[in-house]
Amino acid sequence: MRDILDRKHTQTLNIINTLIEATEHFSVLIREKEFNQAIFIFSSIVEGFEAIKKSILNDAELTANNNLEKIDSTILLVAKTLEKGNLLKISEIIQFTLMPQFKTLKDCFLTNQDSEQVQKSIKIGVYLSESNPRNGYPEARINALVKQSVQQGVKLYFFSSADVDFEKEKITADTFNNEKWTRETISFPDVIHNIGIKSRVQQSRVERKLRKILPFTSFGLGNKFSLPKKLVKSGKFGELLIPFKVITDRSIVDKFLKDNKKVVFKPLLGRQGQNIYFLEIKNNKYTLLEHKKKQVLTQEEFDVWVRERILMEKGNYLLQPYVECRTKNGEPYDIRAHVQKNGEGKWTLTKIYPRIGNKKSILSNISRGGKTQDLKSFFENEFGQAAQLYEENIKKLAMDLTFHLDKLHGLALDELGLDLAIDKNGRLWLHEVNNGPQTTYHEEERAVNTIAYAKYIAENGIYLTNEFQKRSKVKGQFDAQHTNLPHANLDGRHRIAMLVDQNEINDLTVACTYVAKFEDVHFYYFTPRDVDYDEMRIRGYFYENKQWVAKVVDYPDVIYDRLRLRGMKGYKTIYEELEGIPFTNEFIGNSISKLEVYDKLSSTGLLDDVIIPYQKVDRVKDIFHYIQRYGKVILKPEVGSFANGVHYIEKRNALDYFVAIGEKETHYNEVTLGHYLRELIKKGTFIVQKFIETRTMDDQPFDIRVHMMKDGSEAWSFANMYPRIGIHRSVISSTGNGGYIGEIVGFLKRNFKSVNAIELKEEIEKIAINTCSVLESLFDLNFSELGLDIAINKKDARPYIIEVNVNKPGIIYYEFEVAKHAISYAIYLARINHGER
Repeated sequence: MRDILDRKHTQTLNIINTLIEATEHFSVLIREKEFNQAIFIFSSIVEGFEAIKKSILNDAELTANNNLEKIDSTILLVAKTLEKGNLLKISEIIQFTLMPQFKTLKDCFLTNQDSEQVQKSIKIGVYLSESNPRNGYPEARINALVKQSVQQGVKLYFFSSADVDFEKEKITADTFNNEKWTRETISFPDVIHNIGIKSRVQQSRVERKLRKILPFTSFGLGNKFSLPKKLVKSGKFGELLIPFKVITDRSIVDKFLKDNKKVVFKPLLGRQGQNIYFLEIKNNKYTLLEHKKKQVLTQEEFDVWVRERILMEKGNYLLQPYVECRTKNGEPYDIRAHVQKNGEGKWTLTKIYPRIGNKKSILSNISRGGKTQDLKSFFENEFGQAAQLYEENIKKLAMDLTFHLDKLHGLALDELGLDLAIDKNGRLWLHEVNNGPQTTYHEEERAVNTIAYAKYIAENGIYLTNEFQKRSKVKGQFDAQHTNLPHANLDGRHRIAMLVDQNEINDLTVACTYVAKFEDVHFYYFTPRDVDYDEMRIRGYFYENKQWVAKVVDYPDVIYDRLRLRGMKGYKTIYEELEGIPFTNEFIGNSISKLEVYDKLSSTGLLDDVIIPYQKVDRVKDIFHYIQRYGKVILKPEVGSFANGVHYIEKRNALDYFVAIGEKETHYNEVTLGHYLRELIKKGTFIVQKFIETRTMDDQPFDIRVHMMKDGSEAWSFANMYPRIGIHRSVISSTGNGGYIGEIVGFLKRNFKSVNAIELKEEIEKIAINTCSVLESLFDLNFSELGLDIAINKKDARPYIIEVNVNKPGIIYYEFEVAKHAISYAIYLARINHGER
């Protein structure tokens, strides 16, 4: 019992230390007026304090309770002052109230710590989940770590997930004693230095459980796409990044090559310069260089290469213009800055050096045959009298960039490899940032800081857990450890899961099970309540004997997202948890801005002949301008579905404006309409659009719904196309509200007798395919389903795009067609994610 209590005390003390460190950084951010980052850190402080309050209040041994109400009041005061933007006052509160209160809280805990426990020998666990780290680290690095552990008076224990016994709180590990390796079983270490850093969703269950009870030294950065995105969003150091595009289809490559004749293809998850390709286009010839391997391709050969090498791993490559950074001798080079936190928890420049490649290569990586030398002599040779200035600038940049990156990642980073470059014009660039940089020629220098920082974490009880993120069971949330449900014994076939709301288990869900069975893959559905985040298990529902049967199942290979609530309040946790698993849709929310879609489509100039004239409404005057110009207009909210809030406005004479909203019809004069519109646009953002007379021969409003989905080859195809006929003046009614649908060709023949119905249908199909392709090239997010609403002008039978919907298009009587597309595309994503061809 004493051990359990001591561990609880230690964990609480760990968080208090982290709170103190975070508050110090919060103070710095306030002084520097970094308001957005300050709010982020303050949120972490609030969450951390809430995490320890309950344990303090429930523990009779702890005497710090009296301080809790004061800290609560201070935090509330900071929050209110933040809202007012009074940064000077916040600085005063932090310096004279909040920081002293946290330190007093820490003193109370230290009083309860056994002095013998404080002075004990520190045990550092070196951990790799899948196998012993001695098999994963270079021998030179292992030897350097062991040597430093002796010099710094700590013990190292190398272990994997298979060596952990949670019930006894022990590990069985390799340790170096008396000049030989032995296996020992010991109680849990004081700190874990983890290698092979993974995102949370990729971590084993053992690693997740260890992270809940022990401090870890290392946390991830993300891939070559997510990190630059975070940097740009922060507003600092974005100018150092070389522009890039993630390649999701061939059109992105073609468009990029129009503007850039020298480019580089890089894998998003690449390391050590592997699978990087340099391309130069000259005289219709494509010169491709991979390290030292050079080949000259024709247009046809290049097309094949893009298709088989780049697009077969869709979304796994990015494209950048080539920035030439070469020595006077024509050798490619960059500057590697290796930074680490030291024994005081402060960033230090462990080593900075040039990496110089072969003249015939574009790569400078030492692992790819490059070389290195002393930075000072290198700069003197390359820049002469300016050498010292370049050296000072690049060292300062390395440290400034490191501090900033650490802030962006919750102050949890411990080690980075920054790849910086200087082009022929003297401009500085940031090529990459790596979590675990290679240190072939300075393993001992690295080991000094690795051991010292781990020791610092243990001695000071600093507990970094992704901004204090601790998952606790919510009432009604699935608990895999205390369930009587059977476990699903699934074989190695792909596992496709549908994420769905409990109220939407319908014919589509059933149809997916039949299609999945035909495609020979596993399928189940689950809701947000069905996930056990700690155990990484799901309560999945399998369709057996025409009924849904709940079973415990592992996370799937791909998620068919029918919930579509990414980014919405209350659903952040589930999407963060499942990050790393391919989703069929990555858009935020279940509806995107119509204005954003219109603007993006218009920006290309490729669809100008089918886009209805529109304008964002800034003033009531904008609406009247459109009415004056076109006579009849549509006014609709920027975001929304099902024709909610859509107004039809028609000027019938100087004193009469007719307005229809669904069934409601009203007449206004110019003054009363202006007053109504002025109040309306206060409620949100609206778009005004020319009205297209899209009516049947019976004078009913209609549109053509084209439901587009990606198939098993990632090509856009038609799930369905049908007319939707309304019963109101100008908007389409759903079938549940009296509207009805029909068959496309028969509908066109009856209502547009002057044109060929088949040719008109083909023209609509062409518009749909072009729209999908254009939108896909404009959005970096993955999506696989669109609903296009097409109008056909009654006067000349010309089709126009009314709207593009990326939410869940309604499905009426064609669930199997949707299921066939959804499952086939999910299988495609699974194969790509597993590196299958």
